[in-house]
Amino acid sequence: MQKIEAIIFDFDGVVVDSEPLYEVAEKRLFAEYGVTVPDEDWKIFKGSSEMGFYRLVRDRYNIDVPIDELHRKGRNFLLETFAGGLHYFPGFETFLGKIKDRYKTGLVTATSGEILDWIFRNTPIRNPFSNVITAEDVNNSKPHPEPFQKICRMMNVSPENTIVIEDSIMGIRSALAAGAITIGFLSSFTAKDLAAAHFTARNYGEIENLVFSIIEQSRNGK
Repeated sequence: MQKIEAIIFDFDGVVVDSEPLYEVAEKRLFAEYGVTVPDEDWKIFKGSSEMGFYRLVRDRYNIDVPIDELHRKGRNFLLETFAGGLHYFPGFETFLGKIKDRYKTGLVTATSGEILDWIFRNTPIRNPFSNVITAEDVNNSKPHPEPFQKICRMMNVSPENTIVIEDSIMGIRSALAAGAITIGFLSSFTAKDLAAAHFTARNYGEIENLVFSIIEQSRNGK
């Protein structure tokens, strides 16, 4: 194992506890068109890009409206929901404070840059990252490796020298395909769902222990 140089975070479900809010907004959108989503379908939405989500649901549930209308309504519902209660994941700020001066850090998200900017202006969430990749910054979204390959080039590190913290199946696949060390944060999926990750963690205490253990092993050449 090479020396760890960088730690990369996903946004939704890792930095912010937003996945329950997405579900609230999405259920409101589906109700507008009389769509009932089977329980097993909710997993397939997580980790999608914004437009990828709207194309998926329009085709999957035969919602016969222009994609722009679906996008406009869905985004309005989402931002209204975010304005009422978006928070950092417990432990994120403390963990970031322990690593930010010692390792390069970055953010890779399938969220659009426009929504991300809105969040930073209109909620208690602020952007602590100087290296950020959003949906508009890549040609291929997760699970393609491009998002993580691009941020590694931006930070001038090799993917093999990075730890990626992700909460979705598509995010883990993307990071693995790029060659990064992966920690699956069990905020949205089960350990079985994220079994492909190198490690899994249930909270930031476990994430911290794993990260520093990986770093120590990399120093010892294990």
